Amino acid sequence: MNISNDENGIREAINYYAEGMRTGNVEVMRQAFHQQAILCGYLGDEMIAAPIEGLFDWVSSNPAPATTGEAFECEVLSLEITGRVASGKVRETHDGAVIDYFHLLKHGDRWSIVSKLWDTE
Repeated sequence: MNISNDENGIREAINYYAEGMRTGNVEVMRQAFHQQAILCGYLGDEMIAAPIEGLFDWVSSNPAPATTGEAFECEVLSLEITGRVASGKVRETHDGAVIDYFHLLKHGDRWSIVSKLWDTE
């Protein structure tokens, strides 16, 4: 297994997520996720748990940082790879800071996010 190719594939999936969040483009964001992905996390004190379509709905119904002029950053803090599964810790900054934990799965040559877990930093 070539770790650098795997790392590049994982970063590509995370970059699709980040670009979709930055621009509000759900079609770009869909490229990051497995179709059966889930999300769990907190918005303030409210816990959110839903299929990934919940994130897509939220992104499409809220103004994107690219349209509001709001600063947006998505920094990979760490990656761990074990064969065909991986996890990534990411700091997402816009309207506050959030730490995302992404779990990813490799199917064929493609890495996809299967879960997004987050809370405010």
